[in-house]
Amino acid sequence: MLPSFCIQEVTRIRPSTKVVRGSVVPDWDADKVSTKTIKGVSVQPASTSLSEDGRVLGISDLYTLFAPPDADIQTGDRIVFNSKTYTIDGEVRIYPSALNLEHIEITLRRYNG
Repeated sequence: MLPSFCIQEVTRIRPSTKVVRGSVVPDWDADKVSTKTIKGVSVQPASTSLSEDGRVLGISDLYTLFAPPDADIQTGDRIVFNSKTYTIDGEVRIYPSALNLEHIEITLRRYNG
């Protein structure tokens, strides 16, 4: 259980799947995704970086999402926070605790460029 200061909420977007050339791939068509509001979370800034390669100015923005252990969030989902859509960068990490502080931690990434 996360502390009482975790009062934010996010929206989880989960794709359906489709078969393309014999492979099962995510289907992000708007009418094929499912959404769910996840409450009682905390979203904290992690880092940001600037990429200039001479052609494009790109900004990578990372946040850390702390959510209850029973939050229905999986690697491959997308998260909407403050009207911006983030991808999940890496695995959803589960943190057990003997002090009743169980939670999951997720790195969120958004790239503009």
